[in-house]
Amino acid sequence: MSRQGGQVLHFHLRLFQCLGFHGLPLPGDGDPSGWRRRMRAWGLFLLLALSGLVLVCLFSDEEFLYQEDMFGRVNDALKYVFAELAVLAIYLETVTSQRDLANFWYLHFRLSSRMMEAGSLRREFRQYRRFIITLYGLILCELIMFVVMWWIQPINKQFLLFWTTYEPLVVLTYLRNIQFILHMELLRQQLAQLEQELRLLAEYSRFACSGTGRSFPGFETFLQRRLLQKQRVYNGVWEMYRSFQGAFNYSILTVLLSINIRIAVDCYFMYYTIYNNVSNIDYFLIIPAVLEIPAFVYASQSCMVHVPRIAYQLHNIVPSSGSCSYPDLSLQIQNFSLQLLHQPISINCMGLTVLDCSFLTRIACSVGTYMIYTIQFMPKFSAPYV
Repeated sequence: MSRQGGQVLHFHLRLFQCLGFHGLPLPGDGDPSGWRRRMRAWGLFLLLALSGLVLVCLFSDEEFLYQEDMFGRVNDALKYVFAELAVLAIYLETVTSQRDLANFWYLHFRLSSRMMEAGSLRREFRQYRRFIITLYGLILCELIMFVVMWWIQPINKQFLLFWTTYEPLVVLTYLRNIQFILHMELLRQQLAQLEQELRLLAEYSRFACSGTGRSFPGFETFLQRRLLQKQRVYNGVWEMYRSFQGAFNYSILTVLLSINIRIAVDCYFMYYTIYNNVSNIDYFLIIPAVLEIPAFVYASQSCMVHVPRIAYQLHNIVPSSGSCSYPDLSLQIQNFSLQLLHQPISINCMGLTVLDCSFLTRIACSVGTYMIYTIQFMPKFSAPYV
């Protein structure tokens, strides 16, 4: 890697490195192979420590789980179990997928050489503003909700034990989700730049083939050469996409599943506490979790939407008009169009589902369906029956 990403990117990669999410050395880190070994060891240490914490919380005699009834106890246990699955996938994937991650960053910095360099911190903040707003906005939301809850909610031993052990797992899954968003934002920037370059090429071709425009000898060869260059750029971006999927394949599934399970069980428990007049409002902490999945989907959709736009700009290039006729250029456009069809950028979860806006609908339907089941059986969960 190089310093092409700037100070903002370097700072956040260092943060992910300290959390054990980024197993590659950063610029200025001497002895790259030694750094890789140390990052593997650090990731495995965090995995063992957090897994041990979860086991203690699940099987200890201390009041880590809700003690009033079995329904609340099972809900808390589900949160721990799926958080452990997410942690397991995160750190094992970080240790085993360094090659894919290294290939992603190599391709990113190689392709970024054609883009405008970030010359100041202000320009860097503008370049990465989507990622920065998402990261610090979600962290601020989590802190506000946590402070409000601790101020209003009566604190007992079980409440203190549960949240001091579960919240670190929540923060780790949230930050891993933000890491996904960072990589998708870098993909989006590359695709947006390619779309802009093709738009300018299309405008130039239309002007050259118009009645008032002028071409020059070798104009067709020039356009073919530029299109070939864009094809190579798109192939590089597609390889970045494949590397992204390879580096984060399993953790995308487990992190989104962990967040979804937390939303679901807290929605059930919210209705349960209201139904039984239980003095417990910690379910309000699902608000940041509710924002996490839309943030991921927005980044994913913003990335994928550029591919049809690239195809649109490609077919705006004029291969013939009046006195201009470039049959070889037309074949080049068809070849590029076929490449877009055979190399789609479709961010998915292990091939199970495409992570676009329809994914939010499916989550809402699943939570709503099981809420109906819970409401139907709620009288059996009330205090006289438990």
